[in-house]
Amino acid sequence: MVTKIAVMAANLDPGGLAPEGLRLIGPPPKVDPTHTPTRAERVDALDRNEPHIRPDTLETVTAPTLVMASDHDLIADEHTLEIYHHLPNSQLAIFPDATHMIPVADPDRFNATVDRFFRTPFVKKDRARDFLKSDQRMKQEYVTDHAGVSK
Repeated sequence: MVTKIAVMAANLDPGGLAPEGLRLIGPPPKVDPTHTPTRAERVDALDRNEPHIRPDTLETVTAPTLVMASDHDLIADEHTLEIYHHLPNSQLAIFPDATHMIPVADPDRFNATVDRFFRTPFVKKDRARDFLKSDQRMKQEYVTDHAGVSK
């Protein structure tokens, strides 16, 4: 029923935080069994303890998936790439000069990327075949440009 998925700054397990992220959240708080945690405390606990996703389970996801992160993200680059490589119909978008908070810091750029993915029909790229098609086109344009033929 799901036709496409977009994920931003996802991780596979709590170790997916970059070292800077681990330093930022600090040590886990002391647990008081009589205290009812606030929403913020429950979210903090989720960030520290979840998720626990085996990479091979992602291989069953067949919906086209846009995997996004930023080049200065709090999620380790390796987690982003591992997610991307285990999703059989995935595309990868790394936002340059951005952080984990790009959806808030630059919503126009983030939303344009997501919108383009959802509006554009998904075509799985073949590294070699699609490279050769582009390479052939480039060479043909080069020959045409240098032969004095106008376009």
